[in-house]
Amino acid sequence: MSEKNRERMEKFIALCDSGKPWYVFLGLFGALLAANALLELLTDQHVKWWVWLLDAAGIVGSARNIRCCKKLEAERAAVEAGSGAEAE
Repeated sequence: MSEKNRERMEKFIALCDSGKPWYVFLGLFGALLAANALLELLTDQHVKWWVWLLDAAGIVGSARNIRCCKKLEAERAAVEAGSGAEAE
């Protein structure tokens, strides 16, 4: 793997580990849930139960992944702080 590709891969992994993509999915599923609620309230159409379930599962899954990314960041910061204290 070339050095340029390695740098791109490291940037991509850092982006994914930061949890930022999960905020996009959280917003997307939240917007879908709001759109379904408005559809039910403002029209005579009814959304099937499994659509509500998929929206809720997407929100819960995104929130769980955000929490896991924050936990991973905290663990990495603790390891780096611990290794920095040992070096002194």
